Amino acid sequence: MEYLKLIGIVIIILGFAFKLDTIAVVIAAALATGLVSGMSLTHVLTLLGKGFMDNRMVSLFFLTLPMIGVVESHGLKQAAVNGISKIKNLSAGKIFNMYLAIREITDALGIALQGQVQFIRPLINPMGSSCC
Repeated sequence: MEYLKLIGIVIIILGFAFKLDTIAVVIAAALATGLVSGMSLTHVLTLLGKGFMDNRMVSLFFLTLPMIGVVESHGLKQAAVNGISKIKNLSAGKIFNMYLAIREITDALGIALQGQVQFIRPLINPMGSSCC
């Protein structure tokens, strides 16, 4: 009877094999595992909600990554390269120093520009590599 609590793993494997919606599969697996384990529906939903609220910054990362891919595929990198090539006497060092100054100012104001995936790769890196 204890093996029945592993039904969530079977649901995830089948859901991914049939290429179903990832979030729906994971939530269905969590609900099934919780209910089979003897939890009430409200307790399972409370745990899911608490887990989401505690880790919502992770969820924001998963939303920004595809957005950056879409923007890059529509020419953000080329637009950055064209924009920076119009400015004369600008070296890669100056670009990265400007980025560092902007980063320090925004950090002092409590605004996070994030890191490699969200900001540096699509915006700063093409500028630095195109001007030298």
